[in-house]
Amino acid sequence: MKKILIIEDDSDFQDIYRLYFQGESFQVLTALNGKEAVAVLEKETPDFIILDLIMPVMDGEEFYVWLRAQEKWRHIPVVIASVNDKMPQRIADLGGIAWSLKKPFEINLLIQKIREILK
Repeated sequence: MKKILIIEDDSDFQDIYRLYFQGESFQVLTALNGKEAVAVLEKETPDFIILDLIMPVMDGEEFYVWLRAQEKWRHIPVVIASVNDKMPQRIADLGGIAWSLKKPFEINLLIQKIREILK
């Protein structure tokens, strides 16, 4: 069973993700911000990350920069899912984003894209 880490500060979005991804036989891990995501990664390694950009404590940009500096986790594919439709320059400079999409979006499109990327 593939693991997806959802880093999203909106609990309603987390619930929607969890419902759909569990229905598609994914194990779902969640974090409300980048700092919580770091703690999750210390315990488990997901196969995929869905990352919001605008969050308190440690935002998506800070988390992504941190993630790409970690040898153990830099290989994990990341999808940016945010209301912000402009990619921060630091993220663009690092590269490696598997895909990005603007909220709101069709969840089935996201599931399909993740399955393609994980093949």
